[in-house]
Amino acid sequence: MARRPIWLWPNLLSLDAALVAFAWFMVFKKVWLVRYHQPTLPWLLALVVWCIYVADRLMDERMAEMGSGRDTARHKFHRKFRMPFSIALLVGVLGSMSLLIVQARGLWTHGIFVLIPVGVYFSISFFDAGRGVSYWKNILAGFSFALGTAVGVHLHSQESHILHLLLSPEVLAFAALCTLNMTAIDHWEASRETNDHEQKEIYEKVLTILLVLLGGFALLMAVKAEEHSLLIRKAFFYAIMVGAGLHWGINQLRNRFSLDALRVLADVAMLLPLPLFYWMLPDI
Repeated sequence: MARRPIWLWPNLLSLDAALVAFAWFMVFKKVWLVRYHQPTLPWLLALVVWCIYVADRLMDERMAEMGSGRDTARHKFHRKFRMPFSIALLVGVLGSMSLLIVQARGLWTHGIFVLIPVGVYFSISFFDAGRGVSYWKNILAGFSFALGTAVGVHLHSQESHILHLLLSPEVLAFAALCTLNMTAIDHWEASRETNDHEQKEIYEKVLTILLVLLGGFALLMAVKAEEHSLLIRKAFFYAIMVGAGLHWGINQLRNRFSLDALRVLADVAMLLPLPLFYWMLPDI
């Protein structure tokens, strides 16, 4: 068996999504001017995200074993080490519960709005064959990821009402970026599996249009945030725009990379805009 490259290990171990969630948690903390929260809150978020991704991949690999579902390198890895991952998942769930106990009480009620789409996602995944592009699953996953990343920070912000969180332009933009990140990966995988050139072209055009729309929305929101008090929002939406642009660039060069490399590059595209965000922050 060929030696796995070091850059693939975060993906194989399901650490990539947890890292993205942790990084963007810190971004939302800046955007909403949150100066205090329980120190364990970002670690709770990272652990919960890791548990969800491991559970999802363990579910996927069982379906792949039965001849359906996705059978990527990370799913094969989870299949090979199913027992260690299952034990680690149990430990992770217990650890998450212990960290949740010490959080602000409002997180329990606000967390319901994250658990609902996550529950619907797993319900759909249980009956889904896993082939092709499932836009509804990606929307659910993207929205769940964005809400889960932002909910703990938002609870400690000045506008802590749940409706403000659900309708926040920042959360909606980040949810769209997360959704397109997952959709891009699905498109790249589906495009490699088909010999239908017309279908390949459709995948490329749909992804390009969606990324351009997100980039345009982010640019519009950034331009509107011209006042000094809104410069943090300006930096946030420029980061979203750059993220969309990076996904577009990867899509244009997708044939030069393996699917494993494309998945890792998609993670990089979620993290690379963040130095720009911090560079643009005003001195406050």
